[in-house]
Amino acid sequence: MSEPVIAAVKPCLVQLEEGRAYSWCACGRSARQPFCDGSHKGTGIEPVRFRSEKSEEALLCACKRTKTPPYCDGSHNALKGGYETAKPVAAGAPAPIAPRGRSGHPTSALDGGCFVRTIDPELSIRRGPLSLACAIGADDGANLLSMFRIAMKKGASDPFSFPDAEILAFVIKGVPILRIDGARCETAPETGVLIMRGETLAIENPGEADAVLTLTVCPSRAAPVWMDGAQSAADMSSRTFRADSAQRRTMADRFYQVLNGPENGSREVTQFIGEIPQSCAEPHQHLYEEAIVILSGEGFMHTQTRRAAVGAGDIIFLPRKQMHALECVSPNGMRLMGAFYPAGSPALNY
Repeated sequence: MSEPVIAAVKPCLVQLEEGRAYSWCACGRSARQPFCDGSHKGTGIEPVRFRSEKSEEALLCACKRTKTPPYCDGSHNALKGGYETAKPVAAGAPAPIAPRGRSGHPTSALDGGCFVRTIDPELSIRRGPLSLACAIGADDGANLLSMFRIAMKKGASDPFSFPDAEILAFVIKGVPILRIDGARCETAPETGVLIMRGETLAIENPGEADAVLTLTVCPSRAAPVWMDGAQSAADMSSRTFRADSAQRRTMADRFYQVLNGPENGSREVTQFIGEIPQSCAEPHQHLYEEAIVILSGEGFMHTQTRRAAVGAGDIIFLPRKQMHALECVSPNGMRLMGAFYPAGSPALNY
């Protein structure tokens, strides 16, 4: 049997129709990529026939290395040209740096609705020891998710919820205790916690220093609903996931670890930790809407015609299909947390 050839390194973006049958080219020889045109005859490699369960945009594998045919699984990232990184700067003059606006939270506007934002604590809403700021919301063009940044002084907050929304908490600093429907959930820095639809959340900070965390909310919500009291306790040990270098996966010379996703109960959003060396990624796109928090390191977020400086504490919003490349200029690299909807793999790009 012949070996499949690489038709293209990047996957093919296609529109599938619910109930329609397709034949995906597995041999790589078709001139109708990613679909079969009969060129497999004599190769011993048969096309994969499938019927789409829904109408959707999808990334179908063109490198023919996927382990989940016909869909891309990110295997192209290991191939030359799949997810290359290079030392900056790219050929030609660098794009101009977008200034930080002075109205509201300082924000650098990039192409296509992408932006980089630094949260101004003075613009946070205060309720007892808790200060809350909306970092990404519908007013910013986010249609699928929102992100809130919380700073907690010593003490306990009132319980609150985002009705009919799934929440992924991420601890940036401190060891806050989360109470989900009254159940105690201990955390540490770089811990992700899943809060299901309909559950209440309260936050306690037992330390003297402020605790800092983010909440990614999906579907997007403008503000929480505050309430009194808490619900009955439940076991929350299965909801907490911490950064673990043994769990990280390679993508070119970068690494990521999924903290929360479909494999552990999150139906809407995937949350991950990423590590980037001193380099600049090849420009690429995703089919998901994404929020990124820079945890350490400095660099630039590039779009087609602009770039914005990024550093620890900055928050980045990426609309669906927005071309971008994240560059790290720090010799010790960069760490980040990303969350995106719809849930899936951080390795999927085109």
